[in-house]
Amino acid sequence: MTCIGRTRRIVLFWVAAALIAALEAVLTANWLVGKSSLRIYSSVNDIPAREVGMVLGAPLYSGNRPNPVLAGRLRAAAELYHAGKVQTLVVSGANYPEKFYNEIDAMTRGLIALGVPGNAIVSDGKGLRTLDSILRMHDVFGYDDFITISQRDHCERALYLADHHGIATIGFEAGVPPLELLYLDEWLGSAIRAPLSNVKAILDIATGRRAKYPTER
Repeated sequence: MTCIGRTRRIVLFWVAAALIAALEAVLTANWLVGKSSLRIYSSVNDIPAREVGMVLGAPLYSGNRPNPVLAGRLRAAAELYHAGKVQTLVVSGANYPEKFYNEIDAMTRGLIALGVPGNAIVSDGKGLRTLDSILRMHDVFGYDDFITISQRDHCERALYLADHHGIATIGFEAGVPPLELLYLDEWLGSAIRAPLSNVKAILDIATGRRAKYPTER
């Protein structure tokens, strides 16, 4: 066997080993995070009432319009409010005025259009990541027991993070939009992002990561 052939086999071996290790990490992360699903409800009739619900943000379309994923979260939040399951809704997402990007404004307008009064909506424009949103609900806004509103995989990750920080929350599952309402890059991005985000959540716990803005409103 030539030196070049031997080197190629060694490289292929380590590439295969790295891929297997990465797959194992993703599968383990999905299993750990997925255990939170027992506290996620899909029926407004079944979910216990809480004083507050938190709606997690999502990327907007141009013109600060909610994409179908975020629109589903807003409908789920409004359903909880009108059913008397929550009295207050915290909209948690990114607000970058200098970039004319404001998830909070889009979420607030969306909820008001669904009949939720403005005085029942609390804004958190520094919920830049799921971890930030969870920690800020407790550390900044003082909520100890609340409903997290998002799609199931996102709720699982939020509850997993909350558990490791001693924050009580249950999840309410928002509907998943039909594929024909999503752009191809959104669909592919969601399919790839969710399992990798679970790995990131575990790394956040392992490294003790905190919110970027731990105290600011």
